Amino acid sequence: MQPNVIEVRNLMFKQNKFVLDIPNLEIPKGYITGLIGENGAGRTTLIYQLLNLTSPDQGEIKIFDQSYLEDRAGILSEIGIVFSENHFPDWMNAKKLETIMKIYFDNWDSKAYYSYLERFEVPTNKKIKQLSQGMKVKLNLATALSHHAKLLVLDELTSNLDPTFRVELLKIFQDLMLDEEMTILFSTHITSDLESIADYICYIELGKLIMMDEKDIILDEYQIVRGPVKVLDDEINTLLIGIEYFDDSFTALTKEAQTLDELFGKEVSIRKANIDELMYFKKRERMHHDQSAKVVSTVQK
Repeated sequence: MQPNVIEVRNLMFKQNKFVLDIPNLEIPKGYITGLIGENGAGRTTLIYQLLNLTSPDQGEIKIFDQSYLEDRAGILSEIGIVFSENHFPDWMNAKKLETIMKIYFDNWDSKAYYSYLERFEVPTNKKIKQLSQGMKVKLNLATALSHHAKLLVLDELTSNLDPTFRVELLKIFQDLMLDEEMTILFSTHITSDLESIADYICYIELGKLIMMDEKDIILDEYQIVRGPVKVLDDEINTLLIGIEYFDDSFTALTKEAQTLDELFGKEVSIRKANIDELMYFKKRERMHHDQSAKVVSTVQK
């Protein structure tokens, strides 16, 4: 059984009105885990907690089977971090940045660093503030990949990258994963990237963990069903998630595709859901439940 690189137990973090509440989360070693959820779901908040950039109000986070209280410097030295926004000093260039990286990382690899800079076409003498947003991300990526990190944490990395480089980047990740010591946690709203390379999907919504499982298991479990409204009744509706109506037809998510096919045959069409559709219909279902709860609460008052 593969060990976990990240383990979260009873995590609670409050920031203004937002609450991150993750009772249990395990990120397995040697795989790519895609972290999904709409804007405001808490993906970046969770990443900040995992990187010890903010402290939990309660609960425990272990990275490499250690807490930050035990060895913060040691843990961070084994993590490569790439954010969508630049966190390096604007006045530096790639060469000066390396002098800082050598101090922080004992395993810093200059040969790898300049190889990535050349591959990504990042100028070495140009100040960071003069680089495009995409170039800044590439510089951050080159840095993260050049100290032989055991864990890569990527927050919206591909948002500012052109499509051709995104394809190249995904190939780089696949090559990195040939070394079973490497683990990648990849937070993105471009879910097509995850569908091609992720092994696991971690889905959070409104600060809560909705699901964490192998990507193929999740995508095999959920189907999109379309059909005429006339086939719906209270019993059938319980088999559907986030029903959307279009005049005389409906579309919904379901985990009961076989039952629906046996009941209605060619009256309905059924196909696999993608990650975007999964999130869309899950959100519709949640909003429906929230609205129903408000109605019940109003009636009771």
